[in-house]
Amino acid sequence: MHTRPMKRVLAAVLLAALLGGCGGKKDAAGTAQDTVMLTASDLAVVARADVETGVPVQGTLKPLSDVTIIAPFGDVIEEMLVREGQAVQHGQVLARMRTTSVAPAAAGAEAQRRVAAADLQRMRNLFQEGAVSERDVENAEAQLKAAEAGAAAAQKHLDESTVRAPFSGVVAGRFLQAGDRAGDGDRLFRVVNTDRLEFTASVTTEALARLRPGAPVELTVSGLAGHRVAGRISRVNATVDEATRQVKVYVLVPNRAGRLAGDMFASGRIVLERAAGALAVPAGSVKPGAGGTPQAWVVANGKLSRRAVTVGLRDELRDVVEVKSGLREGEKVVASPAEGLVDGQPVQLQRDAATADSGKR
Repeated sequence: MHTRPMKRVLAAVLLAALLGGCGGKKDAAGTAQDTVMLTASDLAVVARADVETGVPVQGTLKPLSDVTIIAPFGDVIEEMLVREGQAVQHGQVLARMRTTSVAPAAAGAEAQRRVAAADLQRMRNLFQEGAVSERDVENAEAQLKAAEAGAAAAQKHLDESTVRAPFSGVVAGRFLQAGDRAGDGDRLFRVVNTDRLEFTASVTTEALARLRPGAPVELTVSGLAGHRVAGRISRVNATVDEATRQVKVYVLVPNRAGRLAGDMFASGRIVLERAAGALAVPAGSVKPGAGGTPQAWVVANGKLSRRAVTVGLRDELRDVVEVKSGLREGEKVVASPAEGLVDGQPVQLQRDAATADSGKR
């Protein structure tokens, strides 16, 4: 009887039965058992791992602080002091507008305020001498308040001619140049802070009841292979999107190391259940057996042994399943068992093709 690769096990077993046991070992009933040939890659070790299950999500990472700065009024831009990609601090001057129109207005408003203040003082002195009525004093007080408001507004307008960063971050966009005439409300800069990002995803209404602020979220970011990002749900929308009939979930993702950038695409899951340090095997190593009971094939002492197992959480992201009973840590199981395997069937291990090739070299 010749040995065969694992993929031909079923045909080999059927052939052995038809030939009535020519070669190989026999089971208790006298049926010849074909030797199963396996490589190391066909086997998996029962090991401890964190097994998690949850709701799959995908979406885009957006800076939590993202502001478009507009021109405070229409005039010529005298200076542009920063460029795209430049880091800026809170309050740093980004640009200066020409002040030929707002500076005189601010000076005139301040002059009116001083006149109104002097008028009020004069009215108070005359009131003490009985030369004017209390009503005259009240009118002077009202005029001063109006002048003060006008002066404050004019000064604010002048102050805004110096454009400053609203928070520490990075200039993500610069839309005009020095010398350009900006219209009132035209875009000047986009400033972002990526220390904290917000990941937005949509989930079905069926999952809504299980979602809570603070729930952990695991993400994998496009372009960062093997780098997992951890976040937590910060908000869950209270309404369903009319177009998709799904609910938006907002996840806060810390980014102090600066490895992530705004607008990167990410996918992952909201973790709903977690079994820390559980016995786990590849999901493909557990198959339904007789009566639907889950089973796995263990390789020990050169033979196959069928084991009934009790499974727990299934981790779709890592493609593993928790094993609550039936297997012991360190045992080897067939990672993806084929049909037709027999309890007690002999197993022969051979080297993987890649290992064999490296050995020849």
